[in-house]
Amino acid sequence: MTVRKVKHSVQYERLFYDHPIPMWIYEKDTLHFLSVNNAAVNKYGYSRREFLQLTIKDIRDPGELKYLMNNIKDRCDGVDYRGIWKHRQKDGTEFFVELYAHSVTYRGKEARFIMAKDVDDQVKAANKATEQGSRYEVLAQTTNDAIYDRNLLTGEIAWNHGLSTIFHHHNAKANDNLHWWKDNIHPEDSQKVVNMMENAMLNKQHYWSAEYRFRCADGTYKYISDRASITYNGTVAVRMIGIIQDIDNHVRQAKKLEEQNRTLKEITWINSHEIRRPVVSILSIAQLFDVNNKDAQFNAQLMDWLHQSTLQLDEIIHKIEKKAREIHNDV
Repeated sequence: MTVRKVKHSVQYERLFYDHPIPMWIYEKDTLHFLSVNNAAVNKYGYSRREFLQLTIKDIRDPGELKYLMNNIKDRCDGVDYRGIWKHRQKDGTEFFVELYAHSVTYRGKEARFIMAKDVDDQVKAANKATEQGSRYEVLAQTTNDAIYDRNLLTGEIAWNHGLSTIFHHHNAKANDNLHWWKDNIHPEDSQKVVNMMENAMLNKQHYWSAEYRFRCADGTYKYISDRASITYNGTVAVRMIGIIQDIDNHVRQAKKLEEQNRTLKEITWINSHEIRRPVVSILSIAQLFDVNNKDAQFNAQLMDWLHQSTLQLDEIIHKIEKKAREIHNDV
């Protein structure tokens, strides 16, 4: 909107006062408000009479007054202006506006015509995104974990140094797409992990996590923990920022302990079941011996049975020793 000369007419008054965006005219020399519209009165909380007793400095953040005065000095000499500033309502609430300014003559005075569009939500959203981006950059540089930023529309992935630190993959161009990530998941885990991720996005979940095996540059696999935040544009998933942690040692140690526990259970079962049979046989045979040896043939049969039971006991003892060595070798 370009206003070079304000005409006092009914048509202008109606357009100015009833416009939905806050507008005002202030005197260039004194900075006093000369006229304000209804939207400005509603937005800033001052009555029209109160407004006409204020200057434009009264609706500004005091910390920005120095910059305001410099801006007026540099840009208010007949120059059109557009910029974003922080304004303040009567109750002290601050918000961001985008100002559109033009020089005019109003009631014989050099003045500036201002339109103030509320852009508070947009500015705060942009600031938040910038802050989050800065935190992401700091985290990406300081952690040993693999940080990724995945564009779910194009499939492109940006990695920090963790990809080479953990998995020793160094070719950035080969590693920057979704297909590469899928191809390096362990074949036994791949379909499950991909399905979990697709289901999370289908159900509009904002957080996703999975544990799976991922291939290193040398062809071996590591157990990893993958946790991510998913961003949506409406109903469409557009971005996934995640962190991959190396949990290989923890998982393998847990599996080793699991195996050791299984072996100990086997030893316990052998002790309580298998070893009992030859021991009972030996005790029973010992009670049948003819101590006077009147029936030598019977005693000989008992000796043979005793020998067989002893061999069975020895075999079971060797089995226990083997299991015990397995546990010792795993420690």
